[in-house]
Formats: sequence, structure tokens, C-alpha cells
Amino acid sequence: MRHLNFKTIRKHARKLEEDLRQLPVESLGVHPSVLSYFRFDLHKLRYVCDVNAHLLFHALKDLNPVNEQTCIIDHGAGIGFFSMLVKRCGLHCISHDIAPDYIEGIKKLGHALNALPDHFVTGDTEALIEYCAHYKLQISALVSRNVIEHVPDYLKLFRQLASLPSGQVNLVFSTSANTHHPMVRRLHHKIHARYEKEGSNTDMDNPELNASNCGMRIREQIIQERHPQMSEDVVRRLAENNRGFTREEIFVRVEQFLHSGTLPPVHKHPTNTCDPLSGAWVERLVDARDYRHAAREAGFSFQLLNGFYNTHYSRVWMNLVAHGLNLLLRLLPHGTVWLSPTLVMKLSRSGNMQASPSGPPTETAHEFL
Repeated sequence: MRHLNFKTIRKHARKLEEDLRQLPVESLGVHPSVLSYFRFDLHKLRYVCDVNAHLLFHALKDLNPVNEQTCIIDHGAGIGFFSMLVKRCGLHCISHDIAPDYIEGIKKLGHALNALPDHFVTGDTEALIEYCAHYKLQISALVSRNVIEHVPDYLKLFRQLASLPSGQVNLVFSTSANTHHPMVRRLHHKIHARYEKEGSNTDMDNPELNASNCGMRIREQIIQERHPQMSEDVVRRLAENNRGFTREEIFVRVEQFLHSGTLPPVHKHPTNTCDPLSGAWVERLVDARDYRHAAREAGFSFQLLNGFYNTHYSRVWMNLVAHGLNLLLRLLPHGTVWLSPTLVMKLSRSGNMQASPSGPPTETAHEFL
């Protein structure tokens, strides 16, 4: 196959962008959530495709060999734009997401664009590991964009991925929750405060906030359901102190309060918060040193990469500033996290495991439930 340098990968990404813009997505019968996601990405599609090209290049870098059997996982695929780029580059691809509607959307979009992934996994990371083990897939790389800031336990995630059937493997994670960039950190503090006090929007087409998804309100309801006789003031104070904890953890901490009379200590991070029902974090800010420690504990080497800014805004001055910052990021060494708009991490492990059969036939594109 043709050598996949960055120039070649980006060429495929630009052609995919062109095809996505011309795609009559409304006629494909996809779920409304997929349509909403598609429209949300459409206004920044050039940047999304360029980021995907950047992540794929680093996922493939240092792998030997790279050919049609090189298997790449799109972890938390969303509606699958990265999966489709992998296919346009002539590689083997597994699309994974926890949402069945998104997986069905990837099937329809991929088929329409002649970029259908080879395998589909619906479920959490454990389901992904089970699928790969069941079909004895040899995994070469995994790319995960804007997912890790939501997972309940990133150390557990790294340990799970360490069990992927693979020899040499690269895992590339990118997140917009970069706590080292002052402006990005400030923006995420506002996102956390909004979730805590106002709610969140569950529809990408609708900026209106759903007050029922307010973190404080959910925790108050959890406490009140277990302790209906508790005063409103105590419930409120307990809800405040239990930011960043799950329903089960809240129950334990409230019982400790009832026995000791001392309010439970607040979360060590000043703003990070999670959905107490699912455990999913709201754009969690994590220091790169903590990610590095977790990656090494799971048996991976760890490298920070520089991201880059979007240069396709409608305002000329914003693009000029972004171009200047990108030039600076190219001149500075990798790991310049205080300037990079995203936190990009590459976890690697070398090995000598022999390649396994490629699993189900690609023409049927099996799914694992």
C-alpha cells in the first residue's frame, strides 16, 4: 500500500471532508442524535478532519509494518469520522461507542461514503476488550478523542487497554480539557460551574440548558430519597460537599456524616464534577503528570504531543492569531502543554506477539453487543 506519511493521510482527510459536506445526511434515516452531532461538527469540519489526520499519523508513527491488516480502534467513535478516515487510508478499523444510535449511524454514514468500518462494538471498554479477544484481533493502535475526560477511572481504562491482544501498540488520547492552558482551564471551570448550578444541554442543536441535569439538584434528590426527614439546609450542605462523587459514594459519605456529625471533606479538585448517576465526569481536568503516572503503572511509555489551533474561523484576525500560535507550537518541543489548546497523549508498548486472524469477514462488518 502507499506509504502513509502525514501528507497522504491529510489528503485522504480533505477528500473525506469534501464528501461529508456533499452527503445528503437527512435522507439516510439516521437517528436524530446522529443528525444533531453531524450538524454540530459541520461548522468546524475542516478542523475536525485535520485533527483526525494528526491523531492517525501519530498512532501509526513507529509501527512496523503498516499495511491493510493494520487494525486501528476508534475508541468512543461518536458518529465515526475518524473511523471513516482509517478506512479511506486502506486500514482495518474497529468502531466502538457506548451509544447504539451512534453505531447505527456510523453504519449508514460509512456505507454511503464507501468507508464502512470492518467491526462494530457497542458497549463500554470491557466489551471492546472482550470483542478483540473473542475474534483474536491483533490491535496495532487505538485513537480516542474527547473521551478520556469523561471516563470514571482513567487508570482502570489504561489497565484494561493493556490487556488488548497486541504486540507493539500505540494509544493516542486527545482531550480539550487541558488544565495546563490558562484560558482552557478557565473555560472548563465555567463549564463545571454551569453544570453544578444551572444544568446541561443534552441536544447539540439546542443550547438551552436542562435544569434537571444540574449536579447540585441531582445530589440533593439522591440524599433526600434516602433521608426524607433531613432538613433542607443539611441536604444542601451535603450536596455541596459531595461534588465529584457517585451515588453509591454519596450514600456512604452521608452515613459517615450521620454517625460522626462532621461534614465529609470536599473533592480535592476545586471544580471537577461528575454525573453522580453514571459516574461520567463533566470535562474533567487532570494534570498530565497524573496521566503519565497511570500510563506507566499500566505498562506503557508516555509522551505528550502538541495539538494545534483551528484556523478556519469566519473572523480573519482569529485565523491570523491561530496561524501564529500553530507556528510557535511547531517550533517548540512536544509537551508544550501550556500553549497547546488540547492535551494530546501517546501511550506505547513494544512487543513481539504474532499477528492473529483478522476476525469476522470485513464485508459483513460484525457487531458485538
